[in-house]
Amino acid sequence: MWLKAIKFITGIISIPIMVSVSKAFYVNIVAVAELAGILKYFMWGIGTYVGLHLLFYKPTFVYVLGHEAVHAVTSWAMGGKINSFKVSEEGGSVSTTKTNAFIELSPYFIPIYAIVIMAVYFIVSYSYKINGATFVYLIGFALALHVVMTIEVMKTRQPDMMKSGYLFSIVAVYVLNIIIIAGLFGLIFHSFSTKKFFVDSFAYSKDIYTAIVKQLFF
Repeated sequence: MWLKAIKFITGIISIPIMVSVSKAFYVNIVAVAELAGILKYFMWGIGTYVGLHLLFYKPTFVYVLGHEAVHAVTSWAMGGKINSFKVSEEGGSVSTTKTNAFIELSPYFIPIYAIVIMAVYFIVSYSYKINGATFVYLIGFALALHVVMTIEVMKTRQPDMMKSGYLFSIVAVYVLNIIIIAGLFGLIFHSFSTKKFFVDSFAYSKDIYTAIVKQLFF
């Protein structure tokens, strides 16, 4: 009970951080020089997935597979053992010997397919020349899949999120999604500085919290 109360209060206190990381990401992404020529491919990737999702087909099985795979990998990485792994259109489950808030929420903020695409790109690009526009298009598609499907599942009160407190989970998932995506952009685009993103996020957060304290107590 006390732990849930603490997480609820933490979620409320952390809302300004959601605003700050969003602003920092936007400010830094619009300044990326490389996007001047290939932003359209990234946006086309996003648009393709959104159109597919809304008009034709929701890749539930693909999302569930990635979701449960992240559960399994994060549990294994933290010393757990995988007892069972089940995936279907109706849902999935993973039984492990270790779990915690990070393992429970990790599928919501780790865009597994975008990470896989990036890994394949960097491995193959050492030996073969790959079309950068195609790569950026696929990244846009994969990130859109992750974000849109995460929003879909967050519409329901997921057991993973209920364990950690719904408000705390939403705030944590949102902030970590922005941070992970910023990290990916830092790897993709040389002119996107992940360090600057964090510095800006801290500065914006400081400004908001300072304004709140002044409004409440001065």
